[in-house]
Amino acid sequence: MKNIGIDLGSRYVKLVKESNGSIEYNIFDTVSFYKQFIARNGAETYIDTNKLGLSDDYKIVATGYGRNLMSFSNVEIISEIKAHFRGALKQTGNDSFILIDIGGQDSKVILGKEGYIEDFIMNDKCAASTGRFAENACSVLGISIDELSKMQHNPANLSSTCAVFCESELIGLMASGVEIESIAAGINKSIAKRLLPLIKSFQADTIYASGGVANNKSLILFISQLIGKNVTPLNNPQFNGALGCLPL
Repeated sequence: MKNIGIDLGSRYVKLVKESNGSIEYNIFDTVSFYKQFIARNGAETYIDTNKLGLSDDYKIVATGYGRNLMSFSNVEIISEIKAHFRGALKQTGNDSFILIDIGGQDSKVILGKEGYIEDFIMNDKCAASTGRFAENACSVLGISIDELSKMQHNPANLSSTCAVFCESELIGLMASGVEIESIAAGINKSIAKRLLPLIKSFQADTIYASGGVANNKSLILFISQLIGKNVTPLNNPQFNGALGCLPL
């Protein structure tokens, strides 16, 4: 069986192709993906596999932020919680863990026990613990996401609990002479602190992180320090949801 797993994220679409035991990884800007590869035939909406360079014998399973925006005739849809949990199972071989997923628009924590989802909690109301907040903060500071990932020393204290007001606070800190490195470290610690109540809802010895933000080494360090346990990013954190759409 040939399989395609797609995570229709708010910023990026992640696509994995599994064939003959090998997996190929692809990433697209979300808007560009919809323009290029989403086709319509009357009332029918489908993913154009020909434009993706795929044969019609692939089974397509999708998840993500965009899964409910349209109904696809040639795609099976599964929930983000199921996809991310299955992705962690597939990548680690472990069946009991906490998974912290930091997406572009929301963050979620999933508790898995003995191969099943026991519980989960989401924050989809506040942007201050999401990838979009990190991107916006980097734009204000004039640094890249990669640079943000390296900044962990002498974190400035950010008092704002709202992503919108926090941007104004960043500008104020720069105007008052606080070093960019310190402000950036403060952003990482601020995101970690906002994730803390979600993570503390559950108990497990093994904790993984997924989502593109899991590549932020300084953020992972701050989360680990705050909860007193090591947090391990998955090998392919940004593709975890797409991998979870593939058969186990």
